[in-house]
Amino acid sequence: MSKHILSKKDYRAFMEKLSAFNIDGTSMADIEVETNKKNEVYYFSGKPVFYNGMPTLYLINYLKIKTHNVTVDNGAVPHLLNGSNLFAPGIVDMDPNIKKGDMVFIKNMEGLYIAIGRANDSGDAIMSSRKGEAVEILHYLNDKVMKEF
Repeated sequence: MSKHILSKKDYRAFMEKLSAFNIDGTSMADIEVETNKKNEVYYFSGKPVFYNGMPTLYLINYLKIKTHNVTVDNGAVPHLLNGSNLFAPGIVDMDPNIKKGDMVFIKNMEGLYIAIGRANDSGDAIMSSRKGEAVEILHYLNDKVMKEF
């Protein structure tokens, strides 16, 4: 695999991919891409920021996303770092604009993003019921994506 810097046209297409996740990446320049038969990885400052169609925690922590955030208590953190899905009782705060199926960005009480997942229900419904599995985890600190880089 070889990396190369995106052309202007490819950069615009990459920004569209990010905007589909409600992410504004316009502060990033000189994005590199590396592709092979299995993976497509975009890099910024040498760190993987987009892996096989999904933003990475490197990107989320760099940009400090303002929407679709979920804050978890310290009791939930070790479970998330082992790849467990997030249950509603572990949520301290959740963006009420989250809809079922939205990608959400999960941070600990200190503000470090530790996981990315997909909401199983709306933010309002999850926070009002405070029961059951709230978020399916797709990517977390120290998972295979993070270990590859």
